[in-house]
Amino acid sequence: MKNLSTILSSLALIGVIYLLVQNNNSSSASSESQIKEMPTKGAGELRLAYVNTDSLVAKYNYHQDLKVKLEGRAKNIEADLQSKSRAFQENVSILEQQAANLSPQQIQQAQAELQQKQQELMLYRDEQSQALAMEEQELTLLLKADMDLLLDSLKVEMGYDFIFSFDPTSSVLAANPEWDITDIVVEGLNKSYATKKGEKE
Repeated sequence: MKNLSTILSSLALIGVIYLLVQNNNSSSASSESQIKEMPTKGAGELRLAYVNTDSLVAKYNYHQDLKVKLEGRAKNIEADLQSKSRAFQENVSILEQQAANLSPQQIQQAQAELQQKQQELMLYRDEQSQALAMEEQELTLLLKADMDLLLDSLKVEMGYDFIFSFDPTSSVLAANPEWDITDIVVEGLNKSYATKKGEKE
């Protein structure tokens, strides 16, 4: 009787082990079929990237060269305006010193001439400011055209669906650093600029 219960226990244990092994094999096969049926990583998902425009501007050699050029133009305009303003102030001072020896008509004529010079000075200042602003806008459009050309190429090459601009003024509040392609864009732009610069020289 004791032997019979031992045999039955052994059989029950063997049965449990068999069931466990079978269950494990079937779940393994099931998980394998699920893995095969699962889509590959990224399938059906958008491929995104972004460019940090602040970093791009700081590292793009063409932009830095244009910035130096514009700053030089602005300094020249400012120096010219200061020189013209000093000359105008000197004329005002001369009139004030000579006013006692001039007739009312002469004073009135001198004031009219000074007023005309002041208007010409203000017009010159406005014209120069507008010219500088237009030059800056034209250069910005040139930079954008270069960047758009490179981004279009990267978009096709890397299969990106969207490439965003990311900076303190953009509507993107946060982004995964893995999507940052700024350095790739900067490298491409700098290579292109170096080639164009070499051809001109």
